[in-house]
Amino acid sequence: MADFDFAALPQLNKQKVLNLAQGHYLERAEPVILLGNPGLGKTHIAIGLGLAACRQDHRVRFYTVTALINELHQAQEDHRLPKFLEKARRHQLIILDELGYVPFSATGAQLLFQFCAALSEQVSIIVTTNLPFSEWIRVLGDERLAGGLLDRLTFRSHILEFRGESYRFRYQQSLSS
Repeated sequence: MADFDFAALPQLNKQKVLNLAQGHYLERAEPVILLGNPGLGKTHIAIGLGLAACRQDHRVRFYTVTALINELHQAQEDHRLPKFLEKARRHQLIILDELGYVPFSATGAQLLFQFCAALSEQVSIIVTTNLPFSEWIRVLGDERLAGGLLDRLTFRSHILEFRGESYRFRYQQSLSS
């Protein structure tokens, strides 16, 4: 967190991020959604919150959403999905990075929903996404599924919106100058 340039994103509530780093949301199993265009630091903040949780002796797991869905598929094929979900419930925080970059198969979307539903109100979930909520149906492929997932992930959630110019783009411009 110390390396994050909050001045580059003046609309981002720095105090809210620092408050989240204290970990109180973990005790209440509240979700956190980091929403905005690519290159604005969503993954950086998610990892920072995960590291802060580790320092507070919480069990944390990080997945890209695509990797999680692949693991869920494999667990289902191996008839060990209930065991996989039970193991996930032993964490206090699960970070799901990059929701929205790759559309899912119908089975993948259902497995993601099942995963999040199993953890809802038991484990804090941080989701990073480049999609506004109205576009989640695009990657999930089913309006009911998208609505159900959003209902669970936004209930008692902390939503941080990242707006501005991509860090990587600004860095590249500074090299060109």
